Amino acid sequence: MIFRRKLLAVFALTVLVSVAAVAWSISSLTRRAFEKASEERTAALVAQFRREFNRRGEEVARRVGTIAGSEGTTRMALALSHGSPDYSAYLNEARSVADNQQLDFLEFVDGQGTIISSAQSPAKFGYKESLIPMSAIPKDAFLKQEDLPDVAALGLFAVRELTLGEKPLFVVGGRRIDKDFLASLELPAGMRAMFYQNLGVGFSPLFLIDSIGSASSSLHSMGARSGAWSCA
Repeated sequence: MIFRRKLLAVFALTVLVSVAAVAWSISSLTRRAFEKASEERTAALVAQFRREFNRRGEEVARRVGTIAGSEGTTRMALALSHGSPDYSAYLNEARSVADNQQLDFLEFVDGQGTIISSAQSPAKFGYKESLIPMSAIPKDAFLKQEDLPDVAALGLFAVRELTLGEKPLFVVGGRRIDKDFLASLELPAGMRAMFYQNLGVGFSPLFLIDSIGSASSSLHSMGARSGAWSCA
């Protein structure tokens, strides 16, 4: 009887261990499969966001290029290349051109970095633009902080150069990264884009925005992410 009981106990233990091992293996494989699928979906969503963001950057660059090749800009560059033109004649030029091209930021800058006309800050006329002069004009759009009269803003910018004679003219234009910009992005279902404007200070939820506005109420559910941009 004792031997039978021991034999039964060993058999039961063997079955229990086998079942537990099989269950653990299935659970582990299932978990890994779900994790892999989730990672692949996340990578696909991020790649799609990057494509959409890059497409918007190309659109900004195309609009800035159109301005650089326009008749009005050509006349400005010609005037700039002859003697000492009256820059004050172009004070309001950038604002009207920016409205036509649906840009939030636009500046005409000479080869020394002097702002000839500024759409976002007309009072910057005669001041220096930190981007100009530069060793090489970037072909692609880039993120840049723009200091406005009342606040600092984040924008997606592009620069184009027009040279007629010896004095170049630079066109610096961009679109503001805000809730309207995020709302205009064509994102896949289940994806939410957010931007954090890293202004060189400690993290503040006030600088985290989504397509509705301030996204500070979502921090507890998503966690804080800092940097130039992020998506979730």
